[in-house]
Amino acid sequence: MAGELLNIGQRPKLVASFDPPDAEARFRAWRERHASVLGALPPETLRVEYGRTGAGLYVRVRVEESALPEAFAAE
Repeated sequence: MAGELLNIGQRPKLVASFDPPDAEARFRAWRERHASVLGALPPETLRVEYGRTGAGLYVRVRVEESALPEAFAAE
């Protein structure tokens, strides 16, 4: 995934979090709604984290605070 294992600085802000059981579908819908904002971010400022728990897949999206778009600052 984009941003995996990249250093995005000291202060990444969690801008979205999706938990099981439907994390993947909700992440995809969120990504589509925010495509223009996400596409404008430098790749090194974005991190998508994912993993599995006993309940299923989870997804977290973080953005370096210095590059945080206004659209995400209030979320």
